[in-house]
Amino acid sequence: MSLHDSETSSLVSRLPTEVLCHIFIYTLPEIACTLLQLNSPPILLTRVCRRWREVSVDMPSLWCKLSMRSYWKDLQRRRRLFCYDYGSWLKRTRGYPLSLEVSMCLEQESITLRTLLQPYIYQISSFKVTLYRPVALDTLLNNLPALQELRIDTISIPCIGDLKYYTLQYMSPIISRLSTLRTLKLEGIRCVASDHLLLFNPVWAHLSNLTIDRCQQHIVKCLLIQSPNLSSLRILEVFECDFHIEPLTHTAIQSLSITSRSSGESESVASVLNALTLPNLRLPDVGGKFWTGEELKDVGSGTVGWAIGL
Repeated sequence: MSLHDSETSSLVSRLPTEVLCHIFIYTLPEIACTLLQLNSPPILLTRVCRRWREVSVDMPSLWCKLSMRSYWKDLQRRRRLFCYDYGSWLKRTRGYPLSLEVSMCLEQESITLRTLLQPYIYQISSFKVTLYRPVALDTLLNNLPALQELRIDTISIPCIGDLKYYTLQYMSPIISRLSTLRTLKLEGIRCVASDHLLLFNPVWAHLSNLTIDRCQQHIVKCLLIQSPNLSSLRILEVFECDFHIEPLTHTAIQSLSITSRSSGESESVASVLNALTLPNLRLPDVGGKFWTGEELKDVGSGTVGWAIGL
């Protein structure tokens, strides 16, 4: 080691703990949740020296976002992940709110994962579940009293196994028990029956943010009626049906995003939005475009007139 390196190392070692903590926070990757990787923070911070390990292990904010994956075919490796690696990580959160991402391939993993997470159910505030195979969600999502944000992603699922696991009808009784939920994102799940929406009660009444993949025109109105406190609605695709949409006013909606992928879908979107009055709507994103106040200058009393230019 050179004299310069030695001096630098000495300076770093004398940094106050508070300064080290601020530095450690900025080493975390800019992603929603952190993967457990030996050569990346926060695990890497524990391997530099004894002091850095003591400081980083004693910082719950470094450990409160975790992405859990179980792709290894090696059963011993998978067992070590769930029983030791993830377990040690979660113990360091010390009561802080938890944001978790879970990618699951095997149904039996839901039981193993639930056992691991049981001591932390009062900390889990955000949960993203990506399903690559049929997985029973009832075990995983049962009794999460602090959960405020839930995202279920089935986009990558091949058409194999029991497809009931990928339907709103199956998921609704599970999600309906999550009374603290404020943000719900369902991607890869098609919504075609309004009676299935009723099964989500009483969750709808408390939702502030909703993202859903595909739904028919009349479902949009049903969603708004069921969700009086909804301030943000994102729909990836609206397709046509034979239902006539009656006018509706929703005063809470501030953000609206609907993707239009074809001219046929554009007409479906226009028929939905022309029936809506959204007096507190800010810049809407429809058809992949943000609409300015100048473009909406002919809109009266918050009514969204979309037939032109969609």
